[in-house]
Amino acid sequence: MGKEREEIRGLMESLVAMADEVGVMLSSAMEAFGKNPSRTVEALMQKDTTIDRMENLHDSRCLRILALYQPEADDLRTVFMALKINNDLERIGDHALNIAERAENLSKPLLPALRDPLDKMGILARGMLTDAITAFVARDSALAKSIITRDDEADDYLRATIQDVLLHEGRDEPFLETAIAVVLAAKELERIADLCTNIAEDVVFMAEGVTIKHSGEM
Repeated sequence: MGKEREEIRGLMESLVAMADEVGVMLSSAMEAFGKNPSRTVEALMQKDTTIDRMENLHDSRCLRILALYQPEADDLRTVFMALKINNDLERIGDHALNIAERAENLSKPLLPALRDPLDKMGILARGMLTDAITAFVARDSALAKSIITRDDEADDYLRATIQDVLLHEGRDEPFLETAIAVVLAAKELERIADLCTNIAEDVVFMAEGVTIKHSGEM
């Protein structure tokens, strides 16, 4: 049992490292709207390759633990959730890369009226990711449930961003190009918030053995 727990602990530590890398990707992607996006996209493509390798490694480690130790109860839930969280983190990395690519399509930096709501949404998503991984490591279902409530805030930001774009006075081609990039980036952030919510729901299941996904209850 000691060796099993040691391998599970190592797996969780590696997932935290992966989450840190994904968090850096997300922060860099948001910064791409204010500086050279082409260089950012190139760097994030390299990080995305690293994240993909980490996902494959974690899948293999989870399957190894399941095959060698046939864990039960809490340990089985932990490994099962690690498999799901591993996939969610990889997808968050993909969305972060997509955000940087939206910035690359811009011919000029965003006006503050469009940049500020997007920045706030990015900060929200980054905080949800950080807290989701903290909750996973600590088996903190209370923190996980607080993340789930923040998903509605991300949806509100997306609606507000779309409304701001629609109410903006500009309608020339450069503005339309910017509007499309902003809305698509906001949509990517909303998907990241959804994935963080998935992780939080999995943490609740891991900690309490209770499924709250799609239940509408916490």
